[in-house]
Amino acid sequence: MGRDETLLQVRRAEEEAEQIIKEAQESQKAIIAGARRQAIRATQEGEERLRAEFDQALSGEKAKIASQREGILARGKDEGLRVRAQATTRSKKVRDNLKDDFMRALDAAPRTNG
Repeated sequence: MGRDETLLQVRRAEEEAEQIIKEAQESQKAIIAGARRQAIRATQEGEERLRAEFDQALSGEKAKIASQREGILARGKDEGLRVRAQATTRSKKVRDNLKDDFMRALDAAPRTNG
């Protein structure tokens, strides 16, 4: 084997090595890009799951609050009806007492025919 042939083989080996390195770098870039896409996808899926869980929890709490609100409104309505009934009963008694007081005052007033 001559010197020229040896140099040619070395040059081919160097070219092959450069090609292997280039392919390895491209493969590495592709692997990294794929890993980044996978990480982004996993992050987005996690955020979507978290958002769905949050929405579900929020919906449940809103339902609880609505139920409590309805209960409070019902109790308030019942209380209002009770107060109105008491007021009606008491106003009748007050009216009767005022009438009786007025009649007693009239009866107690001196009668003058004049």
